[in-house]
Amino acid sequence: MGDYLHVAQEATDLVCGGSNPYQDRYVEHLAELLDLDLDEPIRFAYIKREDVETYCFQELWGCYYDDKAYSIFPVLTHELAHAVTDRAGWKGTQVFREGIADVLGFNNNIDVERLPIREVIRNNERDPDSTYTTALFVRFLLEEHGLEKLAQFMRATDLDDDFATVSAAFEDALGVSIDSAFDAFSSYPTCSAWANQAAIVECGQEPLPWGPDGLETTVFLDCDDDSTVGPISDEIRSSRSLEVSVDGTYEITVSSTSAAASGVRLTHCGDCRTPIDEIVLAGSSRTVDLSAGRYFALFVTDVGQPAEVTLQLSTAP
Repeated sequence: MGDYLHVAQEATDLVCGGSNPYQDRYVEHLAELLDLDLDEPIRFAYIKREDVETYCFQELWGCYYDDKAYSIFPVLTHELAHAVTDRAGWKGTQVFREGIADVLGFNNNIDVERLPIREVIRNNERDPDSTYTTALFVRFLLEEHGLEKLAQFMRATDLDDDFATVSAAFEDALGVSIDSAFDAFSSYPTCSAWANQAAIVECGQEPLPWGPDGLETTVFLDCDDDSTVGPISDEIRSSRSLEVSVDGTYEITVSSTSAAASGVRLTHCGDCRTPIDEIVLAGSSRTVDLSAGRYFALFVTDVGQPAEVTLQLSTAP
């Protein structure tokens, strides 16, 4: 039990020491972002994989309803995003709900395709491609119009509203027609679902310090450690934040004390206009062009294989 999250566990699988504290911080940060005063913790149930249909019908990973989030993983911020936005009075149509949860919560779908946005919003479906497309549209709206106007729109619409109702509420809240927003969105860049997420915990950390020769940090990954999160898909992970002060070409080197598959994923904090998302496996180096700005580095190794994973970042020679 944290200050912001109440966890009930039915699953008997391993839960890393940092999982519940991480989700507690996530709920805290998201509530602050939405200017929400939580009068009681969000409820989260870690359920057995074989029970997912009992709680979540045909959903594969988890669900949210009746003020409680369910998950077959010990960490699933997508469902927590539903819970917190619901507490904030955000309703919205089905496809907008899912798109917002993908931006504000974790998502790593890779086999998704950007669809024509008009069809997606009109059809109000929640398949992976529609959710991904709407998440890109939500990110675009946040950049162009801000969180307050998006919140007003979400509070004014509901699950099964027809397109005419959605269009009227959109124009009233955002001050532009939904068709003009669709047209403007057509030139918005496409990036991965991972790069499109807000990563509010990861990007909100204190940045790592740079030395005269660059940046170097070592992260100890062990499920018993209270800073390690997971397991998620047989991986354990921990994140750090860093700032790049100058546009340039940089060399990323990753090493590990374990023979297990390990690595670091470096992702730009922001939006799809700077879609920098690099995966560097332990034992290798990569030269990449980085824009100035905030990044988060996700350190990953196999569950059951504790490792010290080291990231080195320096200006390329």
